[in-house]
Amino acid sequence: MIGGASTQVRAVRDVITASWQRSLDAGVAADAEAAPLALSGDRLQRAREQSPLASAVEAVMDTLGDMAAGHVVGISDADARLLWVLGEPSMVDAAKAMGFEAGADWSESATGTNAVGTAAAVDHSVQVFSAEHFVEAAHDWTCSAAPIHDPETGQLIGVVDLTSPLQIAHPYTLSLANLAAKSAEVELHMQNVDRFERLRHRWVEEISRKSAPSALLDRAGNVIATRGVQWLPRRTVLGGLDDLILPDGRHAQVEPLDDDGAILWIATAAQDQPPLHLDMLGTSPHAWFDGVPSERRLRALEILTLLALNPGGLTAEQLALGLYGERGRTVTVRAQVHRLRMQIGEQAITTQPYRLAVPVEADWLEVERLIGQGRPSDALDRYPGPLLPESESEPVVELRGWLEESLRRSILTTGDPELLLRWLSHPSGAHDLAAARTLINVLPPGDPRRASATARATLIGR
Repeated sequence: MIGGASTQVRAVRDVITASWQRSLDAGVAADAEAAPLALSGDRLQRAREQSPLASAVEAVMDTLGDMAAGHVVGISDADARLLWVLGEPSMVDAAKAMGFEAGADWSESATGTNAVGTAAAVDHSVQVFSAEHFVEAAHDWTCSAAPIHDPETGQLIGVVDLTSPLQIAHPYTLSLANLAAKSAEVELHMQNVDRFERLRHRWVEEISRKSAPSALLDRAGNVIATRGVQWLPRRTVLGGLDDLILPDGRHAQVEPLDDDGAILWIATAAQDQPPLHLDMLGTSPHAWFDGVPSERRLRALEILTLLALNPGGLTAEQLALGLYGERGRTVTVRAQVHRLRMQIGEQAITTQPYRLAVPVEADWLEVERLIGQGRPSDALDRYPGPLLPESESEPVVELRGWLEESLRRSILTTGDPELLLRWLSHPSGAHDLAAARTLINVLPPGDPRRASATARATLIGR
């Protein structure tokens, strides 16, 4: 499959040729009859029970609905071992011929180039057509897969894949895979919100007995709530420490709350640092720092957003991948960061790695915080529109979709007619058929707004 004229190889996409090389290095046999079975019986059942995705499988299938007709849906762990394989029985049975079944190992090292294993290897969505598969047994199929990340830590926890016979393959399935992955992350986030609320009650009990400034952190070190704290990085690496020093020099003590989180008791005052303001939502995104004129260039705003999402910092290579994908060049990124540092101040961004060295106030973080606190009405007040709507950076696109879907889900679950009306009047919710139908269901009989809601649902559904 990989042999032949060199001109043929050069015509293949870079992501596929790189995957083929990894498959060769792993010693995968191109004439293997099927993917090897890695889990079965009790081991498969335990893997499912222990998977963080166990509670999100239903959300994935509900999101795909009829759009997944003609496809086999596979959900794997982070090692590309399939834990769930779902779909029409005839399609599921047909896919077993190439080993696409629960418990099978579809990692690149076991089965070569394929959407599940390659998406897990490169940590971004991938579509693999027919003979792009390394193993010939998969040549009659096309698959599209997207990685799923833990909403707390950002770590890869699995992959969702849509596989179909080559004859009915369509490029849109890659978008479906991304949508399914996003629905899983949103579902996990909403479950985290419930757990955060329980943590918050415990924190309130503790701070009622102490007057020291403090912050409530989840088990990944993300800040959930604060009292008397001027600024904290969005995430703090705990690492089992009892004491730590924050980036601005403050000392803090860590009080664990079982395995669910911790309280950070701040022992010393913060240094007086002006914050970097990031207003990235809506149609006029901009950033400003310490009175410096606003930064409005899209690429600069994307860089600041990626750095805010990664408080530990990013290398030039990581920034290039986030901004441009596989075509990114570090020399370009270094020049762009240099220009940005000259614009907003060298002290705001450190190098090696690139990291924001000042407090950050971001509008999307505020919306995220309000959603996490169970305050969707306040979150909607602070949400003028999508995050950097013109950006095509993959991490920004993922965050944009995740934030809007989190807000949407938090609004729909309230069943509050006034809040649903506000969402349907918002540009982001104007075409939300599920919200329109929910509004009809929650309005009492005889309410004059039912007729308008019904007409809205009819128009949206056309």
